[in-house]
Amino acid sequence: MQKRFLCFFVFFSFVALNLSGQTAPSVYSPTPLDLTAHIQHPRLESELHHPLPEQYIWAQGQEKTDGPYGRFGRAPQWIYFRRGFDLKSVPGTATLYAAGPADMRVYLNGRLLANAQRNLISGIIRVYVLILNVNGSLRPGRNVLSLAVAGGWRRLAVKIVPRPPEENGPAILMSGRGWKYSTQEQNGWEQPGFDDSSWQAAAVLGGIESNINFFQGNQDTGMYRWPGYDGISPFLARVPVRAEAVDVFRGLGAFHNTNVLAAKGNQLSAPPQRDFIVDLPPAGALKSEYPSVMLDFGREVAGRLEVVSDSDAPLRLALQYGESLGETLHRPYFGIDKLDVPPHATAYGPKSAFRYAKVTFLGGASPLRFKAILLDDIYYPVHYRGSFDSSDPLVNRIWDLGAYTDHLCMQDDIWDAPKRDRARWMGDLDVSGHAIDAVFADHFLMQQTMDYLIRDAGQPVDRDVNGIPGYSAFWVMGEADYYRHFDNLSYLRSIHQPLVQLLDYMASELDSRSVFTDRHRAGIFVDWSPGLAPQLLPSAKLPLSEFAPDAQRATQFEFYAAFREGAWLLRQLGDSSNADRFAAKATAIRSAALKYMLDSQSETFGERWQPNAMAIYSGLADKAQTEAIWRNVLSHRNKFRITPYYNYYVISAMASAGHYKAALDWIRKYWGGMVRRGATSTWEGYQEGLPMHGWHGNLRADNGRGYFVSLAHGWSSGPTIWLMQYILGIRPAAPGFTQVTIRPELAGLKWAKGAEPTPQGLIKVDYRAGSHGLSATVDLPPGTQATVSMPVTQGATVVRMNGRTESATSAEGGRRAIVHLDQPGHYTLQSE
Repeated sequence: MQKRFLCFFVFFSFVALNLSGQTAPSVYSPTPLDLTAHIQHPRLESELHHPLPEQYIWAQGQEKTDGPYGRFGRAPQWIYFRRGFDLKSVPGTATLYAAGPADMRVYLNGRLLANAQRNLISGIIRVYVLILNVNGSLRPGRNVLSLAVAGGWRRLAVKIVPRPPEENGPAILMSGRGWKYSTQEQNGWEQPGFDDSSWQAAAVLGGIESNINFFQGNQDTGMYRWPGYDGISPFLARVPVRAEAVDVFRGLGAFHNTNVLAAKGNQLSAPPQRDFIVDLPPAGALKSEYPSVMLDFGREVAGRLEVVSDSDAPLRLALQYGESLGETLHRPYFGIDKLDVPPHATAYGPKSAFRYAKVTFLGGASPLRFKAILLDDIYYPVHYRGSFDSSDPLVNRIWDLGAYTDHLCMQDDIWDAPKRDRARWMGDLDVSGHAIDAVFADHFLMQQTMDYLIRDAGQPVDRDVNGIPGYSAFWVMGEADYYRHFDNLSYLRSIHQPLVQLLDYMASELDSRSVFTDRHRAGIFVDWSPGLAPQLLPSAKLPLSEFAPDAQRATQFEFYAAFREGAWLLRQLGDSSNADRFAAKATAIRSAALKYMLDSQSETFGERWQPNAMAIYSGLADKAQTEAIWRNVLSHRNKFRITPYYNYYVISAMASAGHYKAALDWIRKYWGGMVRRGATSTWEGYQEGLPMHGWHGNLRADNGRGYFVSLAHGWSSGPTIWLMQYILGIRPAAPGFTQVTIRPELAGLKWAKGAEPTPQGLIKVDYRAGSHGLSATVDLPPGTQATVSMPVTQGATVVRMNGRTESATSAEGGRRAIVHLDQPGHYTLQSE
């Protein structure tokens, strides 16, 4: 027995050395991260899957779902459902499935079949799926199914299929119209002869795959056990991906043809026409002695494990996902999930994001035979249009990580992350949305996500976006950024009314001095740092100004930017009255901030990075205050915890203060720390001083620490858009880039180049540092005029353009010279 445990230890030690991806790379690999980037003909879910007909039902008036997580929690009372159905004949085998509530009592023809409760320690797997063999409980003629349910999700799905467990087929009963319910338990309610004529018709919420809100927040994780269920939006695409590497633990079993599982360098290739075969241990073997494989997909991926059986009997597997090897082995976010695979069928594990998947082979008729075990990659089919490249491989890799992370987050909505929370959050979208606009130029998913966010705030608006005041501000700012990029006036008109309503609601959160006071007691969030998040504040009963001055300041500055941007959007709509009103409110918010929040001696807003960075980013701080904030705060080592999310506003503030090189150095140090630890996407949390090994369990975010912290989080992709905004220096000066400013800034790089998508086409730039100054090439599409700010010798007022000397306008204290490009075409510029 000691030898067996030694073998187990050696296997996982070997895996840790070879598959962890947690060691520092000797070079920053140019290996492409996104395997879907060049797929020309994506296979859409609408082509691959027909939505299931069964529908969610619930009690009338209690069925509404709000926000990314819907309505979760114990229902105030038990709810009783009934449905009669007729059978001409009884099938030889039949399986009942019920999903949604956490507690269920199931009666068929008056006979109690189950009194079940979801295992509350089963990890994050949500939507309890109860599976029952109902052989012997059905009868010819009239049948009645009765359920008493409580807790969990406020929706119920039911079906009876004349097949063995896990096999799909035409249902003989399903949830939908015709079901009745009562909130009162009546004597004999479960019996076939009970008179339910006084019961109400159940509310029908729609098909179980019909609403993306059913997929939000990992709500449907457990539905992988529901036969035929995908839970994937029809506009998403899927592609099979083989592992990049595989390692095995044989235990007391054996493997044959293991090499068919992996395809390093060609992961999109079809598996060879040879079965992967597993010999199970003899009966009586310990679970720790059953064979398993560890699949490494070489990068963070979004999707689910796909298992294709070639066996004549059902198989049972155990799945463990992990974004790191440590998570996979020690604390997988979804726990250890059983997967039953019918004979010669394809089965899928839960949808999530991961890099590693451990598969343990638990049961079946040995030997087990598989045609394939691979990733069913789920992705949003969109092309990379914006780009960035430079002389620094580390910086390039950081740009790649951010762009890839944002693509991973583009799923049924633009989510914060594809593992946790799998939900739409506006703060996250304020960072990832900037990059998505500049890299992918997406419209459909961006508009859909923004619309859902404001819709969840009430119709009319009667609460904050995501329940967070600062996220209301970011929604307004996000809409302004989107409009500047794409000049979509029809879309802007569609949000006119909720925009005004939201700004009015935000105004009601200010006191008579125009100081933000959280009057609606929403509980503010700025960043996962003590004093900046609700759970970390000393007491929710104290006035906000007494216990959270930094959170109050940051939110005040976010509000200033929102009211200013909201007024600008309303002017684009021709709504001068509301524009004037909210512009005046922005002025009042700024005046209040300077009067009540500014330290008059230091000319800063406290000693923390977050509020001071937002003071600059929002435009509230003037030039003197910006210089003081740099001198007294941002140029000093940060004393407080800060996430990659708010670090985006920090690096933006550094650049706005004129310290581009310092910002780029911080990117190299902070986000480069992720790269040096093997990151293939940007992490939700990061702090300096993490160990080079075993770092995942030490990451902090979301008011905690551990493996639950996401390793692919859109709010951490800030350097991707920062490099395009501040190094390439491309910014719209009018909606839709009809006018654009271009300010080359190499910040110590030898060269940099890239492109920005616009409605007219790509704007392309290429900058080179040389002995005679900066040379730049600029390609403008039709319909675009550019103002280019070139670095020059102090006081120079000429720039060579296409080989000719052109007069220029001095700017930035004589350190820059501005030229205007009024026609489309290719330009070569040289500093003088």
